[in-house]
Amino acid sequence: MTKIRFFSAILCASVFCFAQNINKSSKSVIVKVDGLPAQYTSLRVDTLSRCIQNLPDPAKIVAATDGRTEYLKRISGTAKNDYVKVWDAKVQLVYQWKYKLNYLLMPQGGLEASAPVFREAEGTAPVSEAIMGDPQDGEFFAFSSPRRYYFDSPEVAQASAVKRAKQRISELKGLECTK
Repeated sequence: MTKIRFFSAILCASVFCFAQNINKSSKSVIVKVDGLPAQYTSLRVDTLSRCIQNLPDPAKIVAATDGRTEYLKRISGTAKNDYVKVWDAKVQLVYQWKYKLNYLLMPQGGLEASAPVFREAEGTAPVSEAIMGDPQDGEFFAFSSPRRYYFDSPEVAQASAVKRAKQRISELKGLECTK
């Protein structure tokens, strides 16, 4: 009888989750609920809110460059084969998600032990994204089939990485927390 009640409670909780239209693509967040009695287990039910707390200023973005030497064939469509210095650039975007979660606390011994309790938890989670420059933005290429693009100067690589980082920040602007 207790197994039937326990499974019916789980079924009710899962129906409640689907009724709240939970976003399946959202990442799980591990939250420690302070003051949780030992006789309860926690089950996340719904994300009440989630927003970005502090996006970097697009005007202050700086890209880090990295150069290496590679042997390239058919440089820029000619018959020339040579060792060439090629560049990569990367921007590291760092921001924080602020979230508020709703939990349903289920008793460990089933519903007969005690009644379920609803709780809310708030917190932040740091996020770091590496944005690389796209060599397709450059004019320098090698090989003929398939044609591969490279950055031939650190300035072009940096400009591409900064441009892509600014695009990513503009995509995330709509998810910022209201002040």
